[in-house]
Amino acid sequence: MQQVMASMSGDQDIGSHGGDGWLTALAVHRGSFLPLHRQIHDLVRREIDAGRLAPGSRLPSEGALAEQWGVSLAPVRQALMHLAAEGYLDRGRGRGTFVRRPKFEEKISTLSSFTGSHAEHGDRLELVMLYKGLVPRRPEAAALGGRSRKLVLIQRLARLEASPVALLSAYLDPARFPGIEQRELAGGSLYRTLDTVYGIELVRAESVIEAVHATDEEAAPLGVGTGAMVLRMDSVTYDRADEAVEFSKVLYLVERFRFSFESHRFDDRILHFPSPGAKGEARKR
Repeated sequence: MQQVMASMSGDQDIGSHGGDGWLTALAVHRGSFLPLHRQIHDLVRREIDAGRLAPGSRLPSEGALAEQWGVSLAPVRQALMHLAAEGYLDRGRGRGTFVRRPKFEEKISTLSSFTGSHAEHGDRLELVMLYKGLVPRRPEAAALGGRSRKLVLIQRLARLEASPVALLSAYLDPARFPGIEQRELAGGSLYRTLDTVYGIELVRAESVIEAVHATDEEAAPLGVGTGAMVLRMDSVTYDRADEAVEFSKVLYLVERFRFSFESHRFDDRILHFPSPGAKGEARKR
């Protein structure tokens, strides 16, 4: 394998090629012990991993690649199909083949920081405040209790390089957190503000995830059409006294996120745990 890669590296000069056709300058070798489709798969994946094929960029057509590489359509098509199945490419009839944007991973069993968890992976996320004020009480927030007919809504948009990826809405009882709608969030974190200003530490949450169609109000900030499919997570978060503190709704763009959790069997029950080192953390939204 190393010999093949060394040979391929000697045959190509990536820096000297530009435009959509530069990929076709990469060499495949009929004399290699690697099948042609595997060579094509590996070199395209290597260019994606190295960032020379950027997310959203369009590959040449299968026919153009086959002609330039001097192979039939079959190995090109097989390689691109495998890359699509692995999540590297998006292929659509009549649209062409594009490099897929990487997905963020959310550990649904962990109450960790939204921005912090993605920063660990080098993601450059920012949270933009969209609204902070009082709104009519929502039926979904009944778990919060209280007699107020209004709730505090803190709504923010998570963006990556100016592109929306998630819409975060947090609802709180104004009687329990007076004036919070007028405060700057400590370090941009809602949970840190609840802890440092109001003395409330959030320790667990009950969440439900489902695929829904975005409403007009939800679709606009996310930059999608009304009715577009999104992933919605509704959560009720509790403090150390096991009292409901926050109702939150997060809408994720399905093409930008995937979810993971860890399960353990104990006394014929399946228990879900956060990853090592995350125990006791609260999501600092």
